[in-house]
Amino acid sequence: MAIEFLSIVVFTFALALLALGALTWWIERGKRRTAGLLMVGSALVIAGVYAFLGSRFAIAIFGRLIVTVDLPRLMATAVVYTIGVLLGFGLAGGAFLWLSGRLVQPTRLERQLAVFVAVVLLIALGISLAAVGMSK
Repeated sequence: MAIEFLSIVVFTFALALLALGALTWWIERGKRRTAGLLMVGSALVIAGVYAFLGSRFAIAIFGRLIVTVDLPRLMATAVVYTIGVLLGFGLAGGAFLWLSGRLVQPTRLERQLAVFVAVVLLIALGISLAAVGMSK
């Protein structure tokens, strides 16, 4: 269990570093763009080396697996959990800022989009509840 937790931490760290590096590269100008590229490169090296330690290539070189977990499944879990947590915080923070008036007053289009998203989420919730009911 501990190795799975640490693996998720490593992959989540690499994913966040990749996303922040890409954002830095996109937003910054001049020499500061290099920092973004270094962050992206570091993330790819971290994820690549860790994935190598759990691959069949590690067996060929070291004679055994260094990391003994199902890395593809664990990496997918880390990505899904990270994206889910960030989306959850982002949606809650955005809704809070919007409702508190900290953001610019919403336009008519923004209000329509908010209603649209709410309706879509209610439809998705209804479908999910129906699927849960049918699976029993």
